[in-house]
Parts: sequence; C-alpha cells; structure tokens
Amino acid sequence: MNGRVLITGAAGALGRSVVRQFVAAGERVLAVGDRGIAEIASMAPPDVIKVHRADLTVTSEVDRLFAAAEEEDGLSAVVHTVGGFRWGKIADLSDDDWSFLLKVNLDSTFRVFRATARAFTKAKGGSLVAVASPAGLLGEPGMGAYAATKAGVIRLVESLARELAPVGARVNAVLPGTMDTAANRAAMPGADPGKWVTTDAVASVIHFLTTSAASAVNGAAVQVPGPIL
Repeated sequence: MNGRVLITGAAGALGRSVVRQFVAAGERVLAVGDRGIAEIASMAPPDVIKVHRADLTVTSEVDRLFAAAEEEDGLSAVVHTVGGFRWGKIADLSDDDWSFLLKVNLDSTFRVFRATARAFTKAKGGSLVAVASPAGLLGEPGMGAYAATKAGVIRLVESLARELAPVGARVNAVLPGTMDTAANRAAMPGADPGKWVTTDAVASVIHFLTTSAASAVNGAAVQVPGPIL
C-alpha cells in the first residue's frame, strides 16, 4: 500500500497488536493516541512508526492530525480502535455514563470517519476499518447504552461504505468477542480466557480487510468471536 496506515488507540491492548501486525507486514504506521503513545515509537525505526497525540473527540485536533498525515506521506488505510465500555441497566445509568459512551464510541468515530472520507475522496481510494462489537447487533440487559453506541458505529460504517464506493474506497467493521486483555482478566477474574479471542487474532482480521485480497468486502460487519467452546 502507498501512504501510511493511521491507527487510532494505538497504545491500547488491541491498538498495539494492530501496530505490530501492520509493521510486520511491511507497512508504515502513524500511531495515534494519548497515554502511553510514546512507547509505541520504540516498536520500530522512526521511518516506520511515527506517533501523534490527539483527542479524537475534538474536531480541530482530528483535522490537524489528518492534515499532517496528508502533507507528509498520505494515507492508504485508517484503523479506528478507540472505544470504551460501561455496564449498567438503563434505569441505573447516570448521565455521565451515557455521555462517556457517546463521546468515546460515537463522537470519536464520527470525527475520524468525516476526516477519512475527505482524505479518501481526495486520494480516490483507501480502506477504513473500525472496531465495533457484537453488542451492536442485539441489546442485552445491562448493555443497552453500550450496544446503542456500537450499533451507531456499524450504521456509520454501512453508510460511509456506500458514500465512498464511487471513489474506490472501502469501509468495514470488525466485531470482536471478549478479547483476552489484562483489563478484561482483571474485570472478570472468574472467567475462562481460553474462550476469548486474542488481540493478535483480531488484528490479523483487521489487516486482511485493508488488503487487496479483501477488495470485494465493503460495508461489512465482520464478527471475530474467537474459539467456540
């Protein structure tokens, strides 16, 4: 691919796996994040990985990020891994819980998608992959607010895929099952991580969706459940 691969949430558990996957495939990466993002730069030489701090819920910061990327190397792909989780029955959720999920899951996605759409329209091509969740397909008790925001991500993917198809760009979502991360192990000490999907496995699917081998895949919500045990 020509240009860099912009990866948001690069310092997170999944983000780190995605960065490693693309670097191993010989791609140049623009890693975006906040806390811990400086550590990502040490994963490869500076010509391979460049890092950028940005609050993706702030339009001006997203616009600066994409302007810098286009001026320097251009973008061949964008992977949006940023997201957050709050559990709670609707009657018990606070306004802060609702606002948090909207901001992290939907506001960041909308702003990244808008900037990506403009960049890919100008470049006449590109691949965007966003991380959603199976929760976005069906609401469950305690998951209503989270499910609503992840359903919104899927709908944005479907709409943008159709909007960008005429310029040769593709937009897809991956829907991982519970991922085997340190945070999830701490939050669910009684669960069996052997039934969870690894972040490396999810990263592999994300990388595939950006390649020419996936040229026929557009507007899809690809579930990555992990082992079915």
